[in-house]
Amino acid sequence: MSYPKADNDEQRVDFLHSLRMLDNARSDALDRITSMAASIFSVPTVTISLVDSERQWFASHHGLDACETDRDVAFCNYTIMSDEIFEVTDASVHPDFMENPLVTGALHLRYYCGTPLIINGFRIGAFCLIDYEPRPALDERQRILCQQFAALVCREIQMGRLVREMNGTIISMLSNTSS
Repeated sequence: MSYPKADNDEQRVDFLHSLRMLDNARSDALDRITSMAASIFSVPTVTISLVDSERQWFASHHGLDACETDRDVAFCNYTIMSDEIFEVTDASVHPDFMENPLVTGALHLRYYCGTPLIINGFRIGAFCLIDYEPRPALDERQRILCQQFAALVCREIQMGRLVREMNGTIISMLSNTSS
């Protein structure tokens, strides 16, 4: 399958790698966010997806067993093309997704709403609401909530990066003093 790529995709992926988030252990803070969002939006699945060069990796996933998917089937490719929320109310009739294996296969995905995760101007991934039945479009209040959740996720990612950098500095300082 083909998917859109921004002109700055290579720089975006480099920035994503600099965050050192990919393939980390699950984050309790991010898991609380996805669990809370599933309850608030009454959706079975919520993910925090980070879009790498060849895959999307789920930094958190509520209601989904997979930890990643190939990028060529990721709805999030479309989300990271804009600063706006990307919503598909019924993927089975959407021309870009009706033949997607996530729609036609066992997952049977129907509804997708992705809010871009933007850090330092780079759209690194998406905060995603997913349902296996078609749904009406979000209302304005729900769209604002999605944007607030995405901002909270970005804050948690940045805080995690800061903690990892501080831990590295402390370890380096301790190593230098013991030498």
